[in-house]
Amino acid sequence: MTETTPRKTKRARTATIIFGLVALAAAGGWALLIDAGRKMPVREATVDGIEMRLLEARWILDQMDHGDNFQKPATMMPGMPEYGKQRVTLSLQVTNRSPQPREFRGEEFQLTPEIGEPLPPIGAQTGYANLLPNQTFNTTLHFDLDTRKPHGRLRAVWQHGDEAVYLPIPEPSEHAHLLPRGQSTPLPGDARLLLPIGKPENGQQLYEQVYGCVACHGPISTPGTNNVGPHLAAIGLTARDRIEGTSAAQYIYDSILEPNEFIAPVCRDGLPCEQPSAMPEYGSLVSLQDVADLVTYLLQEQTLEGVVQ
Repeated sequence: MTETTPRKTKRARTATIIFGLVALAAAGGWALLIDAGRKMPVREATVDGIEMRLLEARWILDQMDHGDNFQKPATMMPGMPEYGKQRVTLSLQVTNRSPQPREFRGEEFQLTPEIGEPLPPIGAQTGYANLLPNQTFNTTLHFDLDTRKPHGRLRAVWQHGDEAVYLPIPEPSEHAHLLPRGQSTPLPGDARLLLPIGKPENGQQLYEQVYGCVACHGPISTPGTNNVGPHLAAIGLTARDRIEGTSAAQYIYDSILEPNEFIAPVCRDGLPCEQPSAMPEYGSLVSLQDVADLVTYLLQEQTLEGVVQ
């Protein structure tokens, strides 16, 4: 039986609607991908001739807390965060790459938690400059965040005109204000309190060339090539379970600065590692930036092959 024209028309319309919905979904997916790409955190950006570089983002210790949870009166520490809040400081370098004068305003920055409202900088009036061509200006911006509340992922955003630039912010450390009143249990250390933002490409160069870590630990990508010390493939996975309550970043940080504090159980050919450690004392040699770069590089190289026991 031959299909009638109305039925053919109905099928054609249905196919057209389905095709349109698929096209809209695909377009929406691409739009989401493009939007996500625009919100990727960066450390450097140029907007309207103003070149901005994030030198470091660092959480400072909560000066309103004592180990026994005694709350200092604000009058004892004027200008510090209120009890229950932590302060993150952004160190910025700004250069006018335009042939014309440009204004930089710290008030264009906000701390944007994934959960909660954006926060303006504290003392943003200090983050202002009228820059001549090729003039550079260094400044710091401070944000106070109530870390007792859920906040999710943190980023800073620089909104200059219609352009938005997102900056990476490390996770805040735990502090005594998160414990019940009267509880004096010491909290584990957190290297993120001390370290600037790490650059893994610099860490690889430090590991392989500058400090010669590769001579004892071997290339990260080639398990079994270690000489004296343990091989560090997947150290980001194994370090988090080495010492209870100690993060992988903190473990690596401590191992670089105080190699005898904890001796890894297995070194070359499955044999116990030497005690005391044969690792040199790098504490007086490395800068905080070097340590941050090394920690970031080692945490990035997380493969399941050659896991150190």
